[in-house]
Amino acid sequence: MESLLHEIRSEIFKFIDTPISLILTDRKWYAVSQDPHVRGEWLIYKYGRSHALFHGVRLGNDFLTLDVVQALLARNAMISRYFVQRLLMHFGSYDEKLIELKIQHNVNQIDFDRIRAFQKKLRCPWASNLPLPIFTKLITEGYNTLSDHDLVMKGNDMELFHFLSAGPLVINDAPQKLLQNLNNIEDLILNKKFVPFPPRPKPIFEDTIEYIQLMQARAHEDYPPKDGYENSRQLNVVARAILIHPDLVNLWKKIGYREVCSDVNELVMQGALLTLFPPTPPNSWVIPDVNSIVTRLRQLLDLGFQLTEIVMEEAFHLFEHRLNEMGDLLISSFQKIRNESKSTISRSCLIQAIKPERNHRKFDLLEFLINRIDQPEEALEDALNHYNVGFKYDSNSLTSSKMRSLSVHSNFYYWVLKKYGPNSRITQLCFDDILESRIWIDLKLNENPELDVPEHLTSQAYNSICSIYLEFCNDRIPFKANYLPYLKLSNDEEIIKPFFEIGLPIIFNLELNSKLLYDISYECNRPEYKINKITQKHRRKNNKVIKINKNEVKEWFRIFKNIYYDHAPVNNSITDVFRRYLEEFWERINSSQTLEIDD
Repeated sequence: MESLLHEIRSEIFKFIDTPISLILTDRKWYAVSQDPHVRGEWLIYKYGRSHALFHGVRLGNDFLTLDVVQALLARNAMISRYFVQRLLMHFGSYDEKLIELKIQHNVNQIDFDRIRAFQKKLRCPWASNLPLPIFTKLITEGYNTLSDHDLVMKGNDMELFHFLSAGPLVINDAPQKLLQNLNNIEDLILNKKFVPFPPRPKPIFEDTIEYIQLMQARAHEDYPPKDGYENSRQLNVVARAILIHPDLVNLWKKIGYREVCSDVNELVMQGALLTLFPPTPPNSWVIPDVNSIVTRLRQLLDLGFQLTEIVMEEAFHLFEHRLNEMGDLLISSFQKIRNESKSTISRSCLIQAIKPERNHRKFDLLEFLINRIDQPEEALEDALNHYNVGFKYDSNSLTSSKMRSLSVHSNFYYWVLKKYGPNSRITQLCFDDILESRIWIDLKLNENPELDVPEHLTSQAYNSICSIYLEFCNDRIPFKANYLPYLKLSNDEEIIKPFFEIGLPIIFNLELNSKLLYDISYECNRPEYKINKITQKHRRKNNKVIKINKNEVKEWFRIFKNIYYDHAPVNNSITDVFRRYLEEFWERINSSQTLEIDD
């Protein structure tokens, strides 16, 4: 019975994406995780036979043992000549002491900086600390799989594939050269088991200095990358070769590399569209019709590639400057392939279009998509909810949060404000996100008054948050009752003033200063937004005169009265700036001739 339970647990284990939480639940799951056959099965199920050994090495010595290697090989995990070549490139550690001595005794500042920068790059590269018995086992298996003279230990099959597939040639000359080398390419794939390493997972976007540094480092990284993953330049070589000779996909599938389509799906599909719509069209180019686009894409779909939401949105984004020319052609083609309405396609693309890393220097794509959605404001709200736009913390936990930036780019919030006006539900949802981020900045700067920008936050994000807050206030965004616990935390007049000078006068039906606009001194360039008839219609619909709710006014009056006379609980303490503005406003509402409140 116990043996049966172990088998059941082993079967369940391979379906767990990140099993560490399961392992920590009890000893039985921990025992299952130590079984080398279970580990091997998990690697193959999660990453496929072609990438299982790569990820086994990546997970390190605590995961990969000789028994796990043997279990992987017994399950036909692929070991290619390229894998052995990369293993030899990365294996072994650098002599840190020697590097330090060179730094200490080097009088040339340029060399000093170069060596120090080199040292920083040496943080445990892929396979560098692999135990010698495992390294030997993998090399030996490579020799057993390939004959000695074919191993070519000092080669690089990715570079070889680059030249054989005519990578250095322009696209018009490449097909002929690739066909000339086709026998060598087939030998490389079928006999040497050439498979590129897997693409690197995309990091989650953050408005942090660390994220910017990471992306800059990856943009200028050496080849091969230290973390072992294949970078986009090399994967583009593979995608380009597939576009020239699609049957390469079948060769890779023949040796068990079934992940080829998923590994380069976006690159191949995007490349196909670029060949149909070249960035610099020759004089003989004729714009393709829907049938031509569908035929080309279906050739790739038949091989296993997919027309995903990401692919479609990336296509619209890629051709944003040409949407007037080809936008409807693309969406009609996608509609025919996916058998979905234009509204459904546009709705799914909208979610991808507002992802946080998009800066929306232009609004053409947003306008294109939103104009083809049946219920645009509902679609926008769904997209905002997808990225958890709004309040993420309560007023107590916000103070301890290490990072709080905008959920999506401020230019998108600006577009929503200008298109739908301040009283729209989606505009107010955006402002929830903005307000919390702006108050978080104030809290962090109060904790560290010597800083100009909160630690880790980029200066661009800082300017963006502060700027968009004032832009919403200048457009007279309503302040809601649930903002109060957050506003009481702030000690910054720039945050507090709009609440007392705009938000509350609107609630209490007091006269507003029609010329009241706050200066925006932050560096933040907004794209131009052109008001059209549709936009005017949206704003008129959302900006109808809001009737004053007397019960709401009474509740606000009661809250302020309690705060003013210190009847509020201790945990509702307020800042000096907030109290000063409250006292001024309290005098104003008590002296108002138009305000009627039954106390």
